[in-house]
Amino acid sequence: MTHGCASFVEIPIETPLQSKIDVSRFRRVLVAGFITEPGASDIELSSETSRLLQNQLRSVSRLQVLEPDRPPLHDALDRVKSNLAEDDRWTKASRENFRLEADKILTDAEYWRRLGEEYQNPLIVTGRVSFEEQSRSGFQADERVVRDPATSRARLVRGNRFLERKAFTLSADFVFVDGKTGETLHKEKFSEEILYSEDQKVSPLSSYFELMDRLLPNFLGVIAPQRIRGTRILLP
Repeated sequence: MTHGCASFVEIPIETPLQSKIDVSRFRRVLVAGFITEPGASDIELSSETSRLLQNQLRSVSRLQVLEPDRPPLHDALDRVKSNLAEDDRWTKASRENFRLEADKILTDAEYWRRLGEEYQNPLIVTGRVSFEEQSRSGFQADERVVRDPATSRARLVRGNRFLERKAFTLSADFVFVDGKTGETLHKEKFSEEILYSEDQKVSPLSSYFELMDRLLPNFLGVIAPQRIRGTRILLP
């Protein structure tokens, strides 16, 4: 019997992906800031997310990235907060009212039209961002090989092992607004999670940046063409 040896060639390829919205009529882009849960995180989520998106947009987009001293949405949200919370004390009811009032701003076409007029009718990026830390400790299925001291035979032992783990979750609801009309052009929701074992000492801020690195390509794919790299196998 003759045994053959199959060979193959692995060729790198790139697959172009079109952007989800057409931004050709815009000359500028404004990251206006994001709604966040009051007091839910020590990280300045809106400001950090705005800064990261601005940096990425400068590198991949032809649009001029506007950089106000402060995300303009913050002014509107501050007015809502001042009417709901006294001395920065938040109750369950005041938090719920904040969510309702903040959502009204997201859908207020007149507010976004006025803001767009102030910044010369850019594409506006806004939405909602949340970042949470949760315990994921619990029993996990475990397999290990042990050797019987009497027979020296190895055997597989199945059982359960308690693991101390924590998870960080980053969720973002991005809203893309036409600054000329104030109308919503597109909405997109992304969520990323990362797990750490007990012996991994990772700060929430480091986890946030790691999760944003995962999320950014999906965000950029909404407004800019992307190329997906892969490989193709050719057989002789």
